[in-house]
Parts: sequence; C-alpha cells; structure tokens
Amino acid sequence: MSTKQLYSANHFHRMSFGDFGFRVLSATGTTSTPNGERYCFIESLHNATTISFTNNTIGGDTTITDLTLKDFHTVRGDISDITISNGVCIAYLRN
Repeated sequence: MSTKQLYSANHFHRMSFGDFGFRVLSATGTTSTPNGERYCFIESLHNATTISFTNNTIGGDTTITDLTLKDFHTVRGDISDITISNGVCIAYLRN
C-alpha cells in the first residue's frame, strides 16, 4: 500500500531531478501556481527574484512574503501557493 507519508531516498531523488514535473514562473508571464499543487523546492533563475509562498508545516514560519533570492539560490520544503513579483524561478512538483 502506498502512502504520501512514506519517505525514502528514491522518492527524494525523484523529486530532486524533477521526475514529478515543474512549473516555470516569471514576473512577465505565469505569475502564480495552480491551486492544489505542492512543490518540494523553488530555484531562482534570475538575480533578485522575489517570491511569496506558503510552507505547509506544523511548526516554524508558514507564510513567506516578498523573499528576494539571488540566481540559483533554492528554498526547500512542503511548498504551495507560490507567486512571483520579480524575476524568474522554477518550482519542482512533489508527489
């Protein structure tokens, strides 16, 4: 029986290499993610990329607003509801 709570090296590597897909977000194109999609990490593809998102955790900060990333910096977590106001980023889907 499969479960979304089962973590393994195989699952991690499949997410890391984009086996579940990704979304490219751009301030001049698609500026937000579809409802209901969850992501494992976000990578900035442009210097000074500004994003906001929800981190679906039971502890710590859960909402990040106007975080500015340099090119190729990443944010990892159980992420949803991403919006971008400057730059370009790629968000990798989780299973």
